[in-house]
Amino acid sequence: MGLFKRLFTRSDINFAKQAKRLVGTAKMFAVTSYKPFADQYSIIKTVSLDQWDFILTIAGVFVAVSQLNHENLPEEKKNNILDLVTEQVVEWDADGLNACEDCRQFVGRTYDALTNESEYKRNPEYLFCDSLGSWVVWNIFGHAPSSNEQRQLIRVLGAMLIHPFIDWWKNA
Repeated sequence: MGLFKRLFTRSDINFAKQAKRLVGTAKMFAVTSYKPFADQYSIIKTVSLDQWDFILTIAGVFVAVSQLNHENLPEEKKNNILDLVTEQVVEWDADGLNACEDCRQFVGRTYDALTNESEYKRNPEYLFCDSLGSWVVWNIFGHAPSSNEQRQLIRVLGAMLIHPFIDWWKNA
């Protein structure tokens, strides 16, 4: 145990614990959010439970991972934490890593495009939320949002996912 303690500080161990808990927590959040969300937004009942669980789990993981860059950690430690999260994602679902990358690219493109919209120039606080929510809505329905009801879900789902995962590493 002495060697382990010398290699990892308490903070490192806490970050590792958080990394190992992330996918399971995101999955639990996705699973438990379906029914109350479907009760409030009937269009969600058209989405399969498996699709809902997969997409919301990926989005929760993405939020936490994207915030890791804002932590005051050396790059090597961030990379070690990302390796742990990657292991957990791959162990959970073979398609998870590709979905995380798709989410990252989609959110990045959407964020960049929305920065030019007048609504976001005046009020940029929803840029990340709406970029993430756009990816979620597109992927739970399998196409770009085509109805007002689908478009209304963008901010709601984005905010719902950001809230529990934006400060994920603050608990480490």
